[in-house]
Order: sequence, then structure tokens, then C-alpha cells
Amino acid sequence: MNRLGVIAGGGPLPLMLAEHCQANGREVFVAGVSGAAAPEISSFPHQWVELGRIGDLLRILREQNCGEIVFIGPVKRPDIRHLRLDFAGWRFLPRFLLAARGGDDRLLRTLIAWFEEKGFRVRGAHEFLADLCGPAGILGKVQPGAQDLAAIQLGVQAARRHGARDRGQAVVVRGDEVLEQEAEDGTDAMLRRCVARRKLSDQSGRAGVLVKLLKPGQETRIDLPTLGLTSVRLAAEAGLAGIAFEAGATLLVDAPAMITEADALGLFLTGLPLTGHEA
Repeated sequence: MNRLGVIAGGGPLPLMLAEHCQANGREVFVAGVSGAAAPEISSFPHQWVELGRIGDLLRILREQNCGEIVFIGPVKRPDIRHLRLDFAGWRFLPRFLLAARGGDDRLLRTLIAWFEEKGFRVRGAHEFLADLCGPAGILGKVQPGAQDLAAIQLGVQAARRHGARDRGQAVVVRGDEVLEQEAEDGTDAMLRRCVARRKLSDQSGRAGVLVKLLKPGQETRIDLPTLGLTSVRLAAEAGLAGIAFEAGATLLVDAPAMITEADALGLFLTGLPLTGHEA
């Protein structure tokens, strides 16, 4: 059981993880979630699986000798009415429904526990992609000003409160006001709401900060905070001054490109050296 099973949702991270494993001599098998994973997973040993067909997924992982698994990439929370559940899916359904009353972290903890009960070791993506974890300090040439630092401090407090309710990892703060909070649709969707808000206002110049942190006590083996080039561009379009993230606990997809883009757009990027998930 030496293969690493990559249960792939959307975005580039599943492909990056698979490439990393192959480059470092670790055998990998990708189970791509239908409707979420990128078609490029076909360049690796793979098979497609449907949400709800948990028995099929277990069988495939065992047939492919996957003793360890990683969940990586976003998958929208499913509508139970439209799932084609197999027998294992029906057995898992009561636990899913109970966990779904809470937020994403509670649901994902339940999913991890279920796979561990079936004999798999669940690993975190950051254990393999440590180079993608954003460092502490200012990245790039743009420095936050005094008002930005005050907004970051408020944003950390707001993000912690929001995360403690298991509703999201990110907030947008301008001045002493929390403008937006991340919902189930994710950080970029929140930023798009900020873009729409700006278009309805007479705001000019740059002000405000996106702050993205781990939820207090979050299970870090799944759904680690992630930022990419799209987030930088949307933050600029929303008129924000910069982005602050939790250092060592946030995956930056193509950090060099993010830094170059942020510099060109006049945004700062900063990693916050938070400890103990303090408020």
C-alpha cells in the first residue's frame, strides 16, 4: 500500500501535488471528482469518481494500493437530492447530514474520520507542498501603511470570529468596517462581491485589506487556506490596498507570479506570523 491516493477537486493544486510526487519518486494515483477535477489529471494514473459513490472510491483506492490519501482542490458541497449514492454512500449519509448542520470544517473532519476508520492514513497537502506555504513578512515591493496595519489587526480579529463559527477563512476590512465575509462560495466569490460594491460607490484610490487565516482549531489536513493569481487581481479590482495571510499555513499557488502581479498593481502581500491561532 505504497501509492499516494490524490482525491482531486478543482484548481491546479491536485496536478501540482501529483507532479511533485512523481518528481520525487513517490507513486501516485489520482481519483478525480467528476465535475470538479481538471481534465489534465488524465496525464497521471487516474480514474474518475462521482460524489456519492463512496464505495466505488474505496474499492478503487484499495485496488490501486493507496495506503495514504490526500484530499486536495475545492469541491462544492453537494445537493443530496441529485447524488447517485451507492451502498457505502447511503451508510455514510446520516453522518454527512449531521455534520452538514455545521460548517465545512466539521463536515471535512467527519469525512477524514470515516476514511481513517476504513484503514487509510489521511495526509495534508502541505506535507508534500511545503514550498507553497507562504512565508512571514512582506512579499514584493509594496509596503502597507499605518492605516493598512490597523485594518490588518481588525481583520485578524474578524477572521478569527468568523472562522470560529466555521463559516469561512477570510474577511475584507476597510477602515474600522468589515465589508465582507467569506461564505461557502469561497474567497474569490467574496472578492467579486467587493468588486460589485465598488462599482456602485464613488470610491477611488486603494484602501482596505483581504485577510485570510486558518479557522481556530481547524483540521489542517484538508481545506488549507489558499490564494492565487486570481485573488490578487480581484483584490486590485475591488480597490483593496493589499492581502494578508497566515504565514506557514496558507498555500500560495505560483507565488512568484502573484508577487509580480501585486507589484504591478500596487498591492502589498504580507504573511502574518501568527501563533496559537490567537484572536
